[in-house]
Amino acid sequence: EDEQLLPKLTDPNGIEAEKFQCSLCNKSYSTYSGLLKHKQLHCDAQTRKSFSCKYCEKEYVSLGALKMHIRTHTLPCVCKICGKAFSRPWLLQGHIRTHTGEKPFSCPHCNRAFADRSNLRAHLQTHSDVKKYQCKNCSKTFSRMSLLHKHEESGCCAAH
Repeated sequence: EDEQLLPKLTDPNGIEAEKFQCSLCNKSYSTYSGLLKHKQLHCDAQTRKSFSCKYCEKEYVSLGALKMHIRTHTLPCVCKICGKAFSRPWLLQGHIRTHTGEKPFSCPHCNRAFADRSNLRAHLQTHSDVKKYQCKNCSKTFSRMSLLHKHEESGCCAAH
């Protein structure tokens, strides 16, 4: 076949590994399955549809991926700190808070504050009397599904 089995190589830790090499690009893999996965990238490359960016000639295998890429050329709101681009000014404004640490959305019930309104909204549920998520093991109730999951993952009910 067109795969080439290389002699055993020893890594710095003394572990031996078979190396499987791609006949098309000479890239090597320690497992045959790794090589097969890699070869899928070559498979039908000529017949696969490709979508090219009109701004920089990059090619993508799906139209969705191309559209996402094009946004990097066309988005008008760019973060001066890291270069990330956004389609709307308020999205950029929210992003900038990740750099500044600003948290303008404060909880009226406790001292917590949040960089964006949706996180405050989720937090407010913790103060609610409505606790509709219940642990099947101990019957403890929670205001948010994420808190129930955290409770279950902590293993506190493993003994029940």
